[in-house]
Amino acid sequence: MKYIILAGFSFLAVVAQMIAGHSFFLFNFMDLSLIIVAYWALYRNRTQAMFVGSMAGLLQDAVLGWPLGFNGFGKTLAAFLAGQAAKHFNVEGAWLRFALIMAVSFINTLSIFLLFLLLQRTVNVVFLGASLMQSIITGAAGTLAFAALDSYNRTHANRVG
Repeated sequence: MKYIILAGFSFLAVVAQMIAGHSFFLFNFMDLSLIIVAYWALYRNRTQAMFVGSMAGLLQDAVLGWPLGFNGFGKTLAAFLAGQAAKHFNVEGAWLRFALIMAVSFINTLSIFLLFLLLQRTVNVVFLGASLMQSIITGAAGTLAFAALDSYNRTHANRVG
């Protein structure tokens, strides 16, 4: 049941990304599903984060019309790296979270770029520049979302205890 809920969150993130991308230009450069993957890797279970990453990536591939597996591989790799960083380092600071989310976002798009090159598909180098902008915007949005979540959890814990 837990994995069905995780797949549902992945689906909702991809749908929200599509709807918001049509209305607001800035949402085209933000990866909501990667923020959810980073959330599961930092706050929850790393194995579940890899499942969420693969599901979100496969859903994105299906929506974009790309060969299945490109985004799935990139998001699974990003979940693994974020989970390993959270395991070995203290990522409680806002700047560390920003750097971590930005790095895994760039690694996600870099792995997709490399898969395109390895499979000899047409790819534009502008994709890497856009992915750098996407990683900065995704890192900032993820850091703000995690700060709001931490603030809510602290406020909720103070009211209960």
